[in-house]
Amino acid sequence: MAMYPSWSYSQSRAQMFDECLRKYYYHYYGSHNGWNPAQGSEEQVTLYRLKQLSNLYILFGNITHQMCESVIRGWMEKGAIPRPAYLETAMKNMLNDSYKESLHRELWLQDPKNRMMLAEIYYDDEVLAERIARIKERQHAVVHNLYHTAVWRELQQGEARIVEVEKWDTMLLHETKVYVKMDLLYRRGNGDMVIVDWKTGKEGDFSDQLFLYASYVQEHYQLPLEKIEVRVEYLMTGEHEVYHPTQEDIGKVVGNVGRYIEEMKSCLDDEYYNRPKAESYFTPMPSRRACGGCNFREVCKYRAV
Repeated sequence: MAMYPSWSYSQSRAQMFDECLRKYYYHYYGSHNGWNPAQGSEEQVTLYRLKQLSNLYILFGNITHQMCESVIRGWMEKGAIPRPAYLETAMKNMLNDSYKESLHRELWLQDPKNRMMLAEIYYDDEVLAERIARIKERQHAVVHNLYHTAVWRELQQGEARIVEVEKWDTMLLHETKVYVKMDLLYRRGNGDMVIVDWKTGKEGDFSDQLFLYASYVQEHYQLPLEKIEVRVEYLMTGEHEVYHPTQEDIGKVVGNVGRYIEEMKSCLDDEYYNRPKAESYFTPMPSRRACGGCNFREVCKYRAV
């Protein structure tokens, strides 16, 4: 059993680093080895369990991505198109199953990695009913809007060939492993490649990570940047945004990643082993917004209330 976690970079890691250093410590270091109650400390086990908590918005986003992947793979492998009503029912059933599973706290405590626990239920949040109603309203929209995207039209009309769907890979930046997982990558008849990012949140939620994906496609597929398009599909509204990344765009993002890596490594006592400094070094950054939805509010005495 490794004493410390392996080192890597991701955009979600950078976001958590910005949000709260104590939360960052709990998630990436304090919870390490907590999956084994026989060998991990009581604190590690508790933090590992809390790390596994989900919430309704994350769950809905994950299920929507699964739905998109299923539709794309079904079309790619069988030429089949599921009816919208079928997809809506499948999503509803998955959401209901996750809710019901979250009611069995003791079973989750025994196997937090492989069982579902919604934070809204774990913490008995007052927002639960409101969020359930909001999610119900969104199911129809994401299914309806998927079938009306230009992406789906291109695929269905045979104008494009699917290259990757939800495929994990890595690239190396600043001697650090960076994970790559595009929602969809396809090639048009003219050789252009399109990176697709499905969004279930608000418009304008563009991620710099998409420029890193463009860099990956440029290198991995030996394709000039002018033949790479980034397309963000907002499935809640049916709107979309299209970007044509430049080398300057990529250079800025790579530079930002380098600065994050440098700051993250300044929190280590030993870079080789990825051994963190003491927990007290990771300053709590309480705020009502961040603390109100934090998985670790049960153990953090600095949370804003």
